[in-house]
Amino acid sequence: MKRSTAAPLGDEANGTCDALSTGGGRHDRIDHRNRRNAPADGNGPRAQTCAAAGADESQTLKQTAYQECLETIAAIWSDEGGASLDDIALMATINSVLANRFPHFYWTGFYRVCGDRLVVGPYIGTIGCLLIEFGRGVCGTAAARRETVIVPDVHQFPGHIACDPKSQSEIVVPVFGPDGDLIAVLDVDSDQLDAFDEEDQKGLETIVGLFEKASW
Repeated sequence: MKRSTAAPLGDEANGTCDALSTGGGRHDRIDHRNRRNAPADGNGPRAQTCAAAGADESQTLKQTAYQECLETIAAIWSDEGGASLDDIALMATINSVLANRFPHFYWTGFYRVCGDRLVVGPYIGTIGCLLIEFGRGVCGTAAARRETVIVPDVHQFPGHIACDPKSQSEIVVPVFGPDGDLIAVLDVDSDQLDAFDEEDQKGLETIVGLFEKASW
């Protein structure tokens, strides 16, 4: 069975430009007569190049992490008879894989569509809200719009429902069944501000896309 054994996504990209900031060779010596005319640390071309390279590598690592999560979930589902199970089993599996892969995922879980409201489903984290009306909070807004909502700072989101005060940023992804009906939303919170971006959206939308397959 092919399952990912990759370590949690952490600070792998931190060493991208270490070589640029480490001395040791004759080319690293600085003419101190011109030092006062040099750009301040963090503002010069070298620092800007380093920052850009680090950002690119970070995005690549994130893409790889989501692909590994997708492959792990699919392998578990296929090898353990997932086709004979219900959506709850798949939700629980997705939660576990994501929560263990991304350390900054403070709360990971699903809210299931029950009539005109969302009811808490499987999740990993502190106690979640049990019921959320469509259109309320980040989850209710994503459900009503049927589209992903990314919130860099939950305290700035109108009508935010504070299930846990430690939550700082959030992404909510709608989940559709094989017939195109909205069946749930995937809610991920972080205790860090601005923790989610378009790469998270792409990765999570691809993973919840598994629910749209009638059999696999």
